Amino acid sequence: MSFSIYELDENIKKLLTVDDFLSGKSVNEFIEEISKDHFLKGAEVNNKAYLDPKPYIRTFESTLRELKQLQIDANDQRVKNERQVDSYELKHSENVLELNNQIEQATEKFDLLDNQILDVSSKINPLGNTLSKITNSRDRSLETIFLIRAYHGFFTKEQYLPLETLRTSRKIEDKLKCAKTVRNLINLAKKVAEEKLPKSMKCIATIEKFGETMETELLRKFEIAAEDENDIDFEMMNEIAQILFEYNEGINVIQTFVIKNDIAFQEEEQTLDDAEWNLLSDPNYSNFKLDVKETFDNLKFEIKSRARISRKVFADPVPVIKIFIQRIYAQIIRNKVTVLLQKSLTVSSLAHVRILHALSTIVGDFTTEIKDFLTTEEFDKEQELAAILDQSYSDLFIEYTGDNVYFSREKKNLEEIVYGIVHKFNTANETVITNRSLAIRLENLDNVEYTPQKPENDRFSFASERKRMNQFREYVTAKLKERSGSRSSEPETPINEYKSLDVVHVETVLKCVIESVARLELVSNSRAPDCALEILEILIIDFGKLYIGGGLEVMYDEAKKNTNMDYLRSFSTISELLFLMSSCIKRIILPIARNTPSIKTRMSNLVNGFVAQCETSLNIILKDTLDQFRVKLQALLAKQKKKDFNCSNIEDDTEACELVSDFLVDVHANILKAMNGANLEKILIKIGMEVLHQLLEHYKKFTVNSIGGIVLTKDVLRYQSVIDEWGIPELSEQFQLLKEIGNLFTVQADLVNSLITEGQLAHMKPYTVRQYISKRDDFNPSYADRFFKFK
Repeated sequence: MSFSIYELDENIKKLLTVDDFLSGKSVNEFIEEISKDHFLKGAEVNNKAYLDPKPYIRTFESTLRELKQLQIDANDQRVKNERQVDSYELKHSENVLELNNQIEQATEKFDLLDNQILDVSSKINPLGNTLSKITNSRDRSLETIFLIRAYHGFFTKEQYLPLETLRTSRKIEDKLKCAKTVRNLINLAKKVAEEKLPKSMKCIATIEKFGETMETELLRKFEIAAEDENDIDFEMMNEIAQILFEYNEGINVIQTFVIKNDIAFQEEEQTLDDAEWNLLSDPNYSNFKLDVKETFDNLKFEIKSRARISRKVFADPVPVIKIFIQRIYAQIIRNKVTVLLQKSLTVSSLAHVRILHALSTIVGDFTTEIKDFLTTEEFDKEQELAAILDQSYSDLFIEYTGDNVYFSREKKNLEEIVYGIVHKFNTANETVITNRSLAIRLENLDNVEYTPQKPENDRFSFASERKRMNQFREYVTAKLKERSGSRSSEPETPINEYKSLDVVHVETVLKCVIESVARLELVSNSRAPDCALEILEILIIDFGKLYIGGGLEVMYDEAKKNTNMDYLRSFSTISELLFLMSSCIKRIILPIARNTPSIKTRMSNLVNGFVAQCETSLNIILKDTLDQFRVKLQALLAKQKKKDFNCSNIEDDTEACELVSDFLVDVHANILKAMNGANLEKILIKIGMEVLHQLLEHYKKFTVNSIGGIVLTKDVLRYQSVIDEWGIPELSEQFQLLKEIGNLFTVQADLVNSLITEGQLAHMKPYTVRQYISKRDDFNPSYADRFFKFK
């Protein structure tokens, strides 16, 4: 590479041009580029790293010279370009002004032309309307002339060849004209005919015969076009359908098409066998499923395929599809529904309402799916077919759901199920329930603590409930007479199975109630709350009052006779039954009336009144139980011998202590089976405090010596251990008082004074403590106060 200190290198000059200044290099990079050769040469001639500045100075001077010249050239170019821009802008402005003038002129010419066109149109329109009227009049005149000539031909010659020519023509327009003319001819002939003119009557018959011939021939061709299922001539069928619709609204062609495409359906002899019908009558059987899916799937397929074919054949397929739907519902589906429902009526009320609800749901889903299909496929833009489907569906079940027919059978079903359980329970406990001891006590109860809160509505008072229950008892009596003839042939259920309340029977009734509520969709939305209230009345009054109420009567009777308290086990059963019923009512029945406050209030009053009455009955039984417990405890304590605590040697626990302890263990075991939670703790505290009270009174009656004090303390410890087993710290703490009283008899006389100032004895009245101290055998009234320092 040649390099001169007076001239720039060619590569450097290329960087100093206007078109590609520095070629994208930065200033530092450019300086390095023009200086790199000087650095290398300096290194070669000067081993001592001496830098020669001259090459750099000459190169930078040349570069500055080139940059100045480049600046001058760039300024000249800029000035030249500015002048050219000014010239072009001026020329552009002149062009814009000229074009604006041209546009304004064109707009003025367009407005003028538009006004001229409007003027011409306003003059032509009346003429066009007149011409249209004239044309229509001419067409009608021609049609009228042709019609009159045709009538004259049939009247005089019994034929009109031009009309026959139209009939036999291959053009669809001619055939349409023939059909329209024949239709008008028939109408005209009937209007002008008179019985006095036999020929006019004959003319009607001749024209009708011509029309029948035309229609018969067309229908024959229609059938031929549809004969080969693999090669149906839809075009031919469509043309014939248009012609016959023009002739008589297509009545016969639709009928022919429907018959030709009728759905073949082979009805099974019987859908359910005897075993399945028996299961349907079992209230505990809930897995019922009507197996008709295949039938309705086939019907859905047939309706959809017929609808698509109808669209290809008829310009308006709606009337055809309407007939298909009506025939399917009125014949195939109705036959299926009627056979099952009529058979179910001969089996049982439960079987009937189950079958009715199942069929209603299945057919309802089927109807909805068909409506969705017709809407999606745009067959039913005006919702005509949807209305036909809804009406056809309604007509299927109106015989079984209208005029309160369904709900009467639903109530009958529930009453029969309740009857089956209540009757057996009442029969097993007939004497007790007939006495109504608890019911009479409830009605005559004066104690406010046990007075039930009566609902505001008199409808649910004792009197109205008693009337309702009496009506149900009459129903039961009627059922007994009805079944008396067949009783010998039916196996009798062992009476002991129904002697006690059973959760299983309540669950059976609740399942049936839930089923009944689910079937309320068979009634209108406005009637559903009232029906739900009637179902609730059957559950509460007919079942709850007679079954659970009867169970309370039995429990009350056992409480009066039974001293071992086994009857307390019924407490948990009744509590569980009330919980089940309340949960069912709250979650299933009450929501039905959420939009009807008056009915919801009546439901709440009915339920609350029933639960309150049951709770009151339980409280009465519990109160009587506590009274019996008190009497029994007193009787056992009365067996305490006077010398038990005034003895000379220490023996085992006293007889009274053993009897009372065993009694308390039995009572606790029975109560534990009967109750739980807070109620269990409350009753145990009541019983425990009663035991404590009687023991405190009991120990005031016996003289106790030092050895007898040890025996008494052993008894107390036995009682305390029994109470501790109950797991109630509050009660165990209270029984500590007995131990402290036992200590009053075992400590030295001079320590009694310090003893009564500690523990629970410190909180007792001095007079009461004195009663215990006075039973010490070393107690001397003459110096007692000074000796014991007791006030």
